[in-house]
Amino acid sequence: MPRIGFVRGFSSALQLTQVWASHLTICITVGALFLQVVSRYFGWQVDWTEELARFSFIVMVFASASYASSRGSHLSVTIFSDMAKRWTYSKWLVEKLQLLAVFVFDCLFCWYAAANVIEGFRWPNLSPSLGFNENLLFLAPAVGFAAAIIQRVLALFDDRLPESRLVLP
Repeated sequence: MPRIGFVRGFSSALQLTQVWASHLTICITVGALFLQVVSRYFGWQVDWTEELARFSFIVMVFASASYASSRGSHLSVTIFSDMAKRWTYSKWLVEKLQLLAVFVFDCLFCWYAAANVIEGFRWPNLSPSLGFNENLLFLAPAVGFAAAIIQRVLALFDDRLPESRLVLP
C-alpha cells in the first residue's frame, strides 16, 4: 500500500509542477507585454520584452500541452473509435490502441524535442536581442512530455489516477 501512496504523490507532484510552470510562464508573458506597451508610451528602448514574451509563451504552450496529454484532456477525434467501441468484442482493443497512440505520441514528441536541444548545442540559433539560444526552448516539451510519459507509466500501477482512464474524452 505505501507504494501506491508514493505513486499517487509523485504523479500529483508532476502535475502540480506542470500547472505552476504554465501559471508562471503566462504571468511572465503578460508582464513582458505590459512592459512593452508601457515602454512604447514612454519611449524606452526595451527590445528584449518581445522576445521574452514569445519565449515564455512557447514554454507555456508546451507545459500546458504535456499537462493536457497526461490528463487525457487534449483534443481528440474519436468518431471511429466510438463507432468501433459499440461492438463488444472490439471495445477492449480500441481502448488499448487509443492509450498506445497517445503514449507513442508523447514518446516521439519528447524524443524529437530532446534531439532539437542537442542540435542546438552544435548549431546554436541565437535570438537578436537577448542572445539566447532558441533551441533551448525545446527543453520545455522534452521535460513536459517526459513527465507525461512518467505519469502514464505510474498510472499502470494505480487505477485510481486520472491518467489511467483508458477511454479518452
